[in-house]
Amino acid sequence: MRFGVAMISQTFYPFVGGAQTHTLRLSQKLRALGVDARVITRYYPGLARYEEVGGVPTFRAGRGGRSKAIGMPFFVVEALRLICARRAAFDVLHSHMMFSAMVVGLLARPLTRKPMVINPHGRGPLGDIGVLTNRPALTGQLPLAAARRWGSAFVCISQEVREELIGVGIDEGRLWDIVNGVDTDHFSPASKATRATLRRSLNLPFGPLVVFAGRLAPIKGLDVLLATWPQVSRSVPQSHLLILGEGEERANLETQAQRLDIADRVTFVGGCHDVAPYLRAADVFALPSHSEASPVALLEAMASGLPSVATATPGAKQALEDGATGRLVSIADPSALASALIEALTTPEAQQWGAQARQHIIEHHSLDVIAKRYITMYETLLHSGNSL
Repeated sequence: MRFGVAMISQTFYPFVGGAQTHTLRLSQKLRALGVDARVITRYYPGLARYEEVGGVPTFRAGRGGRSKAIGMPFFVVEALRLICARRAAFDVLHSHMMFSAMVVGLLARPLTRKPMVINPHGRGPLGDIGVLTNRPALTGQLPLAAARRWGSAFVCISQEVREELIGVGIDEGRLWDIVNGVDTDHFSPASKATRATLRRSLNLPFGPLVVFAGRLAPIKGLDVLLATWPQVSRSVPQSHLLILGEGEERANLETQAQRLDIADRVTFVGGCHDVAPYLRAADVFALPSHSEASPVALLEAMASGLPSVATATPGAKQALEDGATGRLVSIADPSALASALIEALTTPEAQQWGAQARQHIIEHHSLDVIAKRYITMYETLLHSGNSL
């Protein structure tokens, strides 16, 4: 192996979200390119303290079954102890998101004398910088001040994230513009025959199928997506909505589906390790989020050749060209979202969106290219002696 990287992430598989997917796929590709990437994450009851997730060594630290306020300090302390005990295996610390994982990295840096990468995954009021700047000084401004002082490099997955980092005093010389990447071999279009086979194996309906993948959280706007479904199903008979993922909003969303009398046309799959088979089996992808920095799920759907409909968040606008590689609609507008979904399901021209979307991903978001960009950043830090 060239060198070792500690991927520090507060949450990881089996919990599925954009940051978790990015961390896993990047780690897998880095390992394929000769970098010894290992994940350090929080322990939860029922999970193994150590396992290989998709071939990536994964260590879980902390105490399960405790409240967040108590559980996070245990995670920080035990993850720090684990990194220090295995310091010979790690040449770079890479913290995903600017919360407890960043605190682990900030504490580990002076103890291990390793360079530290900080990788925000969100933007806006609910993103990394937005949350920290609105917290009390001890849990907000203090970590930001430490990041300004000790962060060796910061990853900007979008222009908005770059601007937010500059806005809190991070100098541009430490910023690396690296968009999220997609494995375009794993996420690829399916033929009609393959799609039919996938639907049978996954026990999915054979009518028009719209899929969402991501955390079931308020920021994802799934209540708006469900609100569209009576209109969509009237216009496109036998259409079905597939929701992949877990989160705190699941019970509320299931209740909403019952209330709207669409429960028989909506399937909550729950979390899954690999969304690719579901994307390849579907007809259209929907992303109704209120805020996105660089939505991994949308990039994966585009790589799979799906016509995609997304709300016009900065991250979606960065990925989709309206009318060329997908359709962008106003945020929190059920009528506009429904019309765009109906268009994607029924208009022959919409099929071209998927083909052009895949080409865009191949040219701009190929994981092979993105992983090599990360390796360049790591090697630059190591060669510059960016440690204490």
